[in-house]
Amino acid sequence: MTKNIVVKHHMINTMVMGPGGSEYVTIETAIAFAKKGFEVYIDSWTLRKPEELLRIAEFFGIGADELENYDIGLGEPPKKPVLTVNTSGDAISGIGDVIYFHYPSLMPHDTYYPGVKGIGGIVGKAYSLVNAIAFPFVFKKAKAYVANSSFTARFLRRYYGINPVIIHPPANLKSLLTQEPLGFHERKPYVLTVSRISPEKMPERAVELATLLKARKINVKVVLAGSLSEYNNDLYHNLRNAIAEGGLEEYLEIIPNLPRSKLLDLYRESLLYIHLTPREHFGISIVEAMAAGTPVITPIDSGGWSDIGNYNPNIVKPYETLHEAVEIIGRLAGDKEEWEKLSRNVRTRSFFFDRESFHFKVYQALRKYITKR
Repeated sequence: MTKNIVVKHHMINTMVMGPGGSEYVTIETAIAFAKKGFEVYIDSWTLRKPEELLRIAEFFGIGADELENYDIGLGEPPKKPVLTVNTSGDAISGIGDVIYFHYPSLMPHDTYYPGVKGIGGIVGKAYSLVNAIAFPFVFKKAKAYVANSSFTARFLRRYYGINPVIIHPPANLKSLLTQEPLGFHERKPYVLTVSRISPEKMPERAVELATLLKARKINVKVVLAGSLSEYNNDLYHNLRNAIAEGGLEEYLEIIPNLPRSKLLDLYRESLLYIHLTPREHFGISIVEAMAAGTPVITPIDSGGWSDIGNYNPNIVKPYETLHEAVEIIGRLAGDKEEWEKLSRNVRTRSFFFDRESFHFKVYQALRKYITKR
């Protein structure tokens, strides 16, 4: 008899701000157990229909032909599951045998996302309050806790006495790793940054960076690519206005909702990649850039530095301020030898985070919590 496993994902920000890493982790967690012969059900507000699952899967580079190989259903299973995994890491998804934290959702939202203001800030406060109140009733019933990075794990240990297993999120790297990276002189003078165009990601920092590059007369263009929901159209227009007012057309371009095939091209063609969100707990786009052999610059107070870069400046270049980031960009844009060394190192490091590795780690870490019936 086939055993059921449920993967839960109920997050308000996914509904309002667009798809993000937690939704990708949900799909890949389901695949990890489906590959082992389990009948897996995804219980998610945003994945109610097969076409919704296919749309989000394709957004992350998982094709219909692959999904057809797995026994993955949607909604509640017909019988009691042998394992329930909460992959959103918050109370709204309810009780789970395993909780996968993407960041400490029990903490005030503005600790991690200070860019969220106005109505978003009110919703964020309510969201944090619900999680804080529900903590004793939901999270303490879990058999195991998983953190997406040591950056997240440190907060869980410090504030809640939770000692989680660390399983880094997956990255879909096959299309990037099967191609040889472009060389220094084959690249376009782009400094790429990939993130959801949403307040919590602080995309206004791209404008600040472009302004500094223009002032220093460093001839590279910042390219911000990411998903944009209808709820953030005002933010997008404000960013466009800031570009026009600052005369930054030659220094900053924003590309919303770019097809994945075009995004992969940008990873390969860009000279450098920079992550702009401080305190980002991981950063799947960082790993994707690395797989393309694109040197990475990331905030020092982030999982991009601690977990992805392994605290090694020969892999990832850390920065504390945007002024420091500009110095790094200017140096690497003119130093072919250092660029090539970083290109080799980041590509090698990216293998560690491939989705196949994630499938193996998730199953091996959680298999002991599967109820035997």
